[in-house]
Amino acid sequence: MLTRRNFNLAAAAAFGSTMLSVHHVKGQSMPVVRLGNAAGIIDPQLIFMTMGQHPKVDYYKQEGVSLDIVNMSGSGQTMQAIIAGHVETSALAPIAFLPVYANNPTVDIVYPYAWMRSPHWSVAVKPDSPIKSLQELKGKNIGIRNKGDTGYFGAMAMLKELGMDPDRDVNWISVDQGGPAGEAIHKGRVDAMAFWDGAFARIENAGFPLRYLPNTPGMQQLFGQAYCVRKSDFKKNREVYVKFFRAMAKSTVFAYADTDLGIKLHWDIYPESKPKGKSDAEAMEEARAVVNSRRDKWFAAPWQSDKRLGPMTEDEWKAQVKFVGLEDKIKDVKPVFTNEIIDEVNAFDREKVLALVKQLKG
Repeated sequence: MLTRRNFNLAAAAAFGSTMLSVHHVKGQSMPVVRLGNAAGIIDPQLIFMTMGQHPKVDYYKQEGVSLDIVNMSGSGQTMQAIIAGHVETSALAPIAFLPVYANNPTVDIVYPYAWMRSPHWSVAVKPDSPIKSLQELKGKNIGIRNKGDTGYFGAMAMLKELGMDPDRDVNWISVDQGGPAGEAIHKGRVDAMAFWDGAFARIENAGFPLRYLPNTPGMQQLFGQAYCVRKSDFKKNREVYVKFFRAMAKSTVFAYADTDLGIKLHWDIYPESKPKGKSDAEAMEEARAVVNSRRDKWFAAPWQSDKRLGPMTEDEWKAQVKFVGLEDKIKDVKPVFTNEIIDEVNAFDREKVLALVKQLKG
């Protein structure tokens, strides 16, 4: 069983400076890639990578690498952890990274793999809310997980696109996640909520239905989420990252082919993530809702010509820059991403993956 732990950044700082660029665990020969999980919980929304750890599948072991998921509290903490070397990779929202890059273009971060090809965050209201558009949020209270969360960064960027000042024209209120967030909006503590798809699914699973406001046109030009690594580490350990993301890509194909089976394998590895006090059918229905909120985004959208797993384009990154209003500061996006390992990551037999799905399904 792989190590699973909650991450305390302050404690990690005490030993982080002595770590190797790709982590090795004493007594374990294969390199361990520590992955910062900004969502903070290892729930079935992560089956696109977690189920590949299962002994019946063993994609990571076959590639000669190991995955260790480290829980964090949002994009702000994951960015610090990447830079400090406390984790090797994390899904860091470009809209959170680019303002940092604009002020420090030598920051040691590069994005080699986009695991979510379409944007995944939006703003929602109660079904009977009079609010019909983002423009109507001026002067309103917007619930967020925290100010290090992608939902917050995404909503800020959309409000800026509409000519609003997100620091003055709305009030941001932390409402946690799941049931507490649902209660906050249904009891009127907030007028709307800015989250990402999986978080919204958990709120609705808790019994709080929502209605989603249309996103701005600018967001439709973006890719969704990508994994970043330290640029210096990527050069030193390129083959480790090829193998790691190839294992993730195999897991993604498997999980998409049979979501329910992927969830069951995830629960075998992370039993604490299975809801307590619910029947298997109820637990599966809730988990399926979370995964279904984003599973199609793992792959290219119809308008994206490159159908490989993981690529990004210069135009998509330029759109990210424009979306956060940094065109004057960031003139060249080529240093922030690379597609150089994408062909190698995709160099696996998809039919073999699908055959294993059928075999395990029985």
